[in-house]
Amino acid sequence: MAEENLVHHNLDFLKILGRYTLDSKMLVCQKYSSRIMSRSMVDLNKACEENIMPWEIEAFAAYSIVYDNDCASEELDGKTFAETITLIRNYWHEGLTAAEESGDYPEFFMMISALQQFPVQGVFIQKLYRYHYFFTFQNSNLDMRKVLFDKMGVAYEQLEELAFLVFYGFSQEVQDKLEESTIQKILEKAFSDTDAVRLLSIEKDDYKKELFSLYKDNIIDQYYGLKIQYLYPFISGKDFTYIPSPYLVVNAVTESMLNRVTFRDNKLRRAIGKEVIESYLYNIVRQLDTVTWISPELLYKKGKDKLLTSDVIAAEGDNVIFYDTKAITPSLKLRKFDVAEIEADIEIYAEDVIQIYNQINNYLQGCFQLDKQYLKDKIFGIVVVLEDAVVSRKKVYEKVYEILEKTETLDTEEKNYICSHIKVLPLRAIECMILQNTSLLPELIEQLSKPERWYDYTYTNATIENGKIPLYSKYEKDLKSRIKNRIMG
Repeated sequence: MAEENLVHHNLDFLKILGRYTLDSKMLVCQKYSSRIMSRSMVDLNKACEENIMPWEIEAFAAYSIVYDNDCASEELDGKTFAETITLIRNYWHEGLTAAEESGDYPEFFMMISALQQFPVQGVFIQKLYRYHYFFTFQNSNLDMRKVLFDKMGVAYEQLEELAFLVFYGFSQEVQDKLEESTIQKILEKAFSDTDAVRLLSIEKDDYKKELFSLYKDNIIDQYYGLKIQYLYPFISGKDFTYIPSPYLVVNAVTESMLNRVTFRDNKLRRAIGKEVIESYLYNIVRQLDTVTWISPELLYKKGKDKLLTSDVIAAEGDNVIFYDTKAITPSLKLRKFDVAEIEADIEIYAEDVIQIYNQINNYLQGCFQLDKQYLKDKIFGIVVVLEDAVVSRKKVYEKVYEILEKTETLDTEEKNYICSHIKVLPLRAIECMILQNTSLLPELIEQLSKPERWYDYTYTNATIENGKIPLYSKYEKDLKSRIKNRIMG
């Protein structure tokens, strides 16, 4: 193939998918999805070996439905599938050309790639644990069990059991190990909860309507955009229900379910951020073996002003970390390379960094006390975002300096302190360490002397050597016990 043909700017070739039956297209997607599913996660190493990435399968499934023809009679063959996947992979969005011209290509490409990839990464039970905590949370201000049931008509236990059984039943390890009759039994048990299944299902024609509503006349944008399968992984056809990417059932009952529950309800979203996410972070951090002292937010005075500290402050020996939680999620506009939206998110992240920076300074000035005195160089700050917009961290810090220098002068030492000691990290990156009883602190300390790492998006070194924190360990045992009883029953 000629070099100039490797990259292309339109997806008209996808119309060929109208020749093939929906059955054959959906089954091919399901087959390849299963091949990259282990019992615990989507295995991206396996995906590389198979030369097919999950987001490519998701795009193929979406276009298969868009370009579906009820009169189609041909069965999709492996050769056409592979060729179509390659063409999808080589699609070049005009937003990338604009980024090249402005010099922003590396940051834009990283952002759009990460937004595609992050949703399917990580151990799925860890994600289920987080949202089990969210959707079963109850205190005097907020009852998330009631919120979920009132809006969706199900308890969270129904959703997580369905997600577990589907993910497990379709994983390659289980497909290879268990007899077909046993797998069938597992999946029958999963789909026996008709209320939960109904909530995650969408008719084929409604799928098209939703897609065209999101992307209007520019349907190609959905390659980088949100997929309807993230909300509705079960697609109802004329004769069958299709599950082109079985692993997406986990996304559907976690972050996508939260988005559905909070849709056009900013008051609820703020309440979840304040009551639930803060509580979640506090409760997992406090169980770390290495934590020597911890506090939720404290009220203090600065002059006449009444202020609150960071949401969680946790010490490990002579070091202390200030955590501030933010319930923000990336907007759809980011996936369309909207420059104004990218700039807006950079500014939001910068303001969040400044908030922690001010808290650290207030502490150093004696405005509030911790369990003991900590040296400035031993104090770290983390802005914990629910879902990361993956905007350039270098540009975030540049915006921090720009804002601060309107009122004060920052020398090089102070600028270096800010970008080496205060980070913006997604909750999942913190979670994958803490749930496995592993501190982030060694990673934060190590990067101090490596300026080339100051702009990294994560600082993780997940390990199973330290076991699990008790809360997570108990959840995992309880969930597996419920699953076992359901299958046996």
